[in-house]
Amino acid sequence: MKKPFSNIINKDKNTSLSKKPPKKEESEKSKPLIIFGTIVSISSIFLLLYTINNKFG
Repeated sequence: MKKPFSNIINKDKNTSLSKKPPKKEESEKSKPLIIFGTIVSISSIFLLLYTINNKFG
């Protein structure tokens, strides 16, 4: 009987080591996205707390 995930488990370990680190361009693009996502997350938390405080407080 063949195991369903045997091809994932038995992958060649050299393939994961041969990957190169991300290029400089990708890193520069991701920094603004991280900052924007953090701002959106914090503002949504404050909006949630404000809504809960007005409804139940």
